[in-house]
Amino acid sequence: MLFNQKRADEILAKAGVEAIVATSPENVMYATDYDCVTHWINKGFQVYSIYSPAHKPKASLIAPSLELEAIVDGKVWVEDIYIFSPFKRGPAQANEMDEVGRAGKALLERAPTVSRALDGLIAAIESRGLQNSRIAIDELGMSPFIFWELKQRFPNAELIPGNPLWWEIRMIKTPDEIHRLRMASKVTEDAINHAFRMLKPGVKESDIIHAYHVRLAELKGKPTFMLFGSGSRSSYPHMLGSDKVIEKGDVVRYDIGCTYDYYHSDTARAVILGKATTQQQALWDALAQGVEDATALIKPGADVRDIYRAAMKPGKDLGLADFDRFHCGHGIGIAVYDPPVVTIADPTKSAFLMPSVEGGLKPGMSLNIEVGYYMQGVQGFLCEDTMIVTETGFERLTNNSKSLVYDEFMAKVAA
Repeated sequence: MLFNQKRADEILAKAGVEAIVATSPENVMYATDYDCVTHWINKGFQVYSIYSPAHKPKASLIAPSLELEAIVDGKVWVEDIYIFSPFKRGPAQANEMDEVGRAGKALLERAPTVSRALDGLIAAIESRGLQNSRIAIDELGMSPFIFWELKQRFPNAELIPGNPLWWEIRMIKTPDEIHRLRMASKVTEDAINHAFRMLKPGVKESDIIHAYHVRLAELKGKPTFMLFGSGSRSSYPHMLGSDKVIEKGDVVRYDIGCTYDYYHSDTARAVILGKATTQQQALWDALAQGVEDATALIKPGADVRDIYRAAMKPGKDLGLADFDRFHCGHGIGIAVYDPPVVTIADPTKSAFLMPSVEGGLKPGMSLNIEVGYYMQGVQGFLCEDTMIVTETGFERLTNNSKSLVYDEFMAKVAA
């Protein structure tokens, strides 16, 4: 199970919330283990779950009839289910059906059927007697029009934004989540190292990108993003894919991530095809040292502001012009960006809108540490690793070489 119920109970009690509703694909899956394809690919599609620890049942899932097989054939732990938007299937005798077919038929016979997802959510709220309660509604997957209708139905309920609470709950990873994060990082690095074996002058950037994606699929990873550029294109923080031919002496930079069983990876490196200049080597050494110095501070109780300062210090000491970053890292999980954000600023008032970390890091938190520097239209560098906070320090999930020279980088891959 992905859902950290114990942590959820503590956070909801602290917030004075009786129930929390998930609406986004990430939060619904996290809360229930329900993998609904339509929910992931159709941004307007509505699927909900509700969790209320003081009630029976504690959890309910509101799911489409079209994808009820994903409930009975998957890992869904929630037993109280509402089925919406009836989807007709052809008649069949029980003895003709496979096991999933029979389980799906049984679910349809016992589960309440409603017209819309919202109708199921309303029924779940009413069945718990929560009409006058404080309920957290995940705002990421519910349109303002649907929220307005929900508010009209329960005028005496206090409906508050729920995604910040989901972020806070998800901040501590379960063993299942950590396993998925570990595997995501592994297959990502295996795939880029495979693709890098063909890296040489005359090869197109698109050829490297293709080789990476092919190998990723072979390793059962799914691509999330692949930012890859050479030469001056390495200076674009988020570059588009291209057919540019890679040349001798180019800086080649990747910032990549995949999903493994819906959990993300995110890592970055830069190499040079040839000999690095003194300036390039000094710059890279400062960024890589910043990642290492910040990583060395990771342990329970550590303050993200101290980690940020450690990450930035080598670049500052080198005197890099306009070396300024809002953050030097972030959590990672079922979303690429989870809290905590490694920053000295207030993440709740930034573009991230994520909760800050009270009391320092805790075991089970994930953390990406990243430091980069981009010289506009000339060259760019980014170094990024992924960690899990343990009881005594950290576990590093990404292990690729930090050698700037390509041949040295690949020698360590081969070793």
